[in-house]
Amino acid sequence: MEYYQTARKCFDDYVSSFNESDISKLIEQKRMHTNEVVIDGIKTIKKLNFNESFIDFTKIALMNHDVGRFLQARVTKTFNDIELHKFCFENHGELGTYVLKSGLINSQIPITRNFDGPILSIVNNHVTKVINPKQLLILSSNLLKNEDALDFFSTASTEEKQKVIDTITQIVQDVDRLDIYHQIIDGRWNPIKSKDKISNIVLNQFYDGKYLNIAKLRKEGLWNSNVGELVRLTFINQIRLLSVAQIIKEEKILEKMRRKQNNRQVIEAYDFTIDKLNVLIKESNGIIV
Repeated sequence: MEYYQTARKCFDDYVSSFNESDISKLIEQKRMHTNEVVIDGIKTIKKLNFNESFIDFTKIALMNHDVGRFLQARVTKTFNDIELHKFCFENHGELGTYVLKSGLINSQIPITRNFDGPILSIVNNHVTKVINPKQLLILSSNLLKNEDALDFFSTASTEEKQKVIDTITQIVQDVDRLDIYHQIIDGRWNPIKSKDKISNIVLNQFYDGKYLNIAKLRKEGLWNSNVGELVRLTFINQIRLLSVAQIIKEEKILEKMRRKQNNRQVIEAYDFTIDKLNVLIKESNGIIV
């Protein structure tokens, strides 16, 4: 039985309740992002050969991943998660879990409670959790092709369920980053361009494959819009699923983003990242990069 259509209608009704004029642009932005994440997620899971029951479950997780953003827009008038700290939420994933627990998940999936825990875990963890690649090896089994998702979450061991939950969390994370790229290509988001030079400190961190901590860079006075370009390029370091890496390559996403650049340091960083993506795909094990 398909649950996504029922859950989607409930989700859309929830989103439509945020009708204040002063946040309409934020709500529409996040509604479009949700739609695109579901669309890109379907492409990804079809490459992974999920059966219909796990496709249905994953679509619900993808749809809900940013459900907290709508309440965040109403309360803070921004999508800056730092503003949530005054309300005792670390990030929008925690807020989304709160929204779902407050009754929305019961309305979305009224027939069973077997999906509640996994959906809540995915929404809560998609912002910050770093998934152990070993968890993703479950994709090489036939479990997600042959098992029924509803039965699986009812009867599987805690360890097996966690592997599946982590795998779908990784899908959400990868596709979330993929849509940021699509937003830029489609013109839904136009990052600021500048002639600002990027500090050698930041460049060295980037080329060494280190995590670029935005808050730390701002505090140290190293942040500018071109550093933001490097941060988006480091998404390639965080993507784990070969299927998503292949979409980026097949759609020539990095090449299209590169054409929008006019800063030499940024263009060189794009060339480096394009080469890096090709190597990751070539050296992948057929599942993860």
